[in-house]
Amino acid sequence: MKQFFYLFSFLSLFLCCSSLPKEAGEPDAFWSIPQGTYEQRRKLYLDYCIKYGERKERIGIFTQMCRLMAGLSTEEELVQDAVDKIRSNWDCDDFSLNGLLRLAYMEKERPTLSPVMAQNIKDCILDFKYWWNDARRDTTYRCYHTENHQALYHTAELLAGQLYKDRTFSSGLTGEEHIAHAEHLLKRWLDFRFRFGFSEWNSSYYEVDILILLNLFDYAENPELKEQARMVLDLLMFDMALGNFHGILATTTGRAYTHSLITGHHTMSPTLKLVFGEGQYIPDAIMGTTALAGSSYRCPQVIIDIATDYTKPMLNRQKISIEVDDAPLYSLSWDDEEDTHLYWGIQEFIHPKAIRMSKQISETHDTYPYRNYDEYIQRYEDQIKEHGRIINSRLDRFALSEANIETYRTNDYMMSCAFDYRAGAIAYQQHIWQASLGNHATVFTTHPGRKDLGGSPNYWGGSAVLPRAIQHKNVVICIYNSQIREGMDLTHAHFPREDFDEVTEKNGWIFGRKANGYVALYSQHPVTWQNDPQGKINDLVADGRQNIWVCETGSASEWGSFAGFIDSVSHASITFNHLHVNYNSPAIGEMSFGWETPFRLNGKERPLKTAYRYDNPYSQTLFNSHQIEIKRGNHSLNLNFTTGTRTEK
Repeated sequence: MKQFFYLFSFLSLFLCCSSLPKEAGEPDAFWSIPQGTYEQRRKLYLDYCIKYGERKERIGIFTQMCRLMAGLSTEEELVQDAVDKIRSNWDCDDFSLNGLLRLAYMEKERPTLSPVMAQNIKDCILDFKYWWNDARRDTTYRCYHTENHQALYHTAELLAGQLYKDRTFSSGLTGEEHIAHAEHLLKRWLDFRFRFGFSEWNSSYYEVDILILLNLFDYAENPELKEQARMVLDLLMFDMALGNFHGILATTTGRAYTHSLITGHHTMSPTLKLVFGEGQYIPDAIMGTTALAGSSYRCPQVIIDIATDYTKPMLNRQKISIEVDDAPLYSLSWDDEEDTHLYWGIQEFIHPKAIRMSKQISETHDTYPYRNYDEYIQRYEDQIKEHGRIINSRLDRFALSEANIETYRTNDYMMSCAFDYRAGAIAYQQHIWQASLGNHATVFTTHPGRKDLGGSPNYWGGSAVLPRAIQHKNVVICIYNSQIREGMDLTHAHFPREDFDEVTEKNGWIFGRKANGYVALYSQHPVTWQNDPQGKINDLVADGRQNIWVCETGSASEWGSFAGFIDSVSHASITFNHLHVNYNSPAIGEMSFGWETPFRLNGKERPLKTAYRYDNPYSQTLFNSHQIEIKRGNHSLNLNFTTGTRTEK
């Protein structure tokens, strides 16, 4: 079967990833505890970005903005480089354009560019294709459809229209017409994010989302839209606060890139450092952080306090995104083009309920996330003919449908997992669970898609086929059962020996200590240590496509000593019956879970789904709510999306 996957993945990965971190470059100090004031961190960021920030590629324009913010002149040849890249019409030029538009608004306030450069920017903005309804045919691949790209295009269209309201663009529309088109779609996008969260949950694309939301907050002329963007940005900051572990976003994620997983330099660390005082600046993770450095937006104090609250364990459960099958529950249709924008944002292009409208959109607007719709329609019809119903609708590896996640944070470790997420389905960049004891000392498992680190899924990023996993506080059970000839004939764990202070093995368990944090990992099948191409021993490999991994974390405050933790866990009862495990955790009790059996804790069946958008000590908010309150101590934030009111105390 010839899937459009190949075109999509290679273009999306190798083009878009040019703006995601590749190497740490000149290192910035990593802060694992909060330091400095916001203004001190902002100045430090500007100085760092001006000196070390990416100068070309698709994000070089953001380094030029930092120069302007610091009172320096721009390097016009590099601004022109951004213009040229946008005019090339290659995928991800919407990243650059949102930077260029932000620069154009800064220029309105304080002109610094030469008349020739200013005219080149204006011509570029007027000529850009802002959405697929523009009749001009794309000559190169452009990704309009994922969650972040949709809003990038709509935000760029709005800001461009506002700049040149009375001009007729190359699209044939006036600026005013572009404003009307963009505002309508942006209001829907913001409403979905407020109610459903970000389907690209806890991912590197939060950097892009921050850029989008700040461009709207700082420059949208519609006051309602401006305030809605600020409220959604508040919630994104809340998501990051709940997922922050001493300067890294140490959670399960819908879209993982290898760099953030295994180098200790997470794409979101620059934002965490600027806003929360923990993290590290990185040369090519500068889009969202640059926008923050130039914005009047300030993260609410209650969220800042939550981000670095390690005084007691924090348990957070969240429901994120929706199932396409559930669309009617949210007054959405499967036959409406604009509602299908949401399904495309979730990347459910070929879901059986959405595929016919997807095909219609593609044929009408000449935009194709998939070109072989008829092949998938036939596969669904064959299932109905053989079984009387569709028995497998999860054929899209990119899909980011409903995720039920749990995160448990202490001062010494964090554990995070997506429960029973599309188990057995082919996958892309979904990162199901992770235990973190530091920015380098992380443990997780995958079913690798390939031996190298190219493409997605690769050796560390994403999985070829998704496991079935659950978590209760400090323990994760992850079951692999690949019945599809995808990926490699193994499962494996990332366990970088040299990044722990101690590593030892006992009774089949592998133990690690980092400072006062402890981790224990067990594989149903035998494992062997392997090293990466640089000689670093970081890989525990178990042959075969079926395996069960169990991970438990602990700390000195809970166990008194690493030796005590090792002794208790290594002598705990753990038994396997094919794809079922019973584990008597010394911390939380008897756990029972299998590929086809429910999760039971101390004999009681536990639900794998939550009804809550947020369920943690700071917010208890039902999914699909238009009002959210966040509270800690004397600080609070109340957001009412319907009335447009935002109250911070």
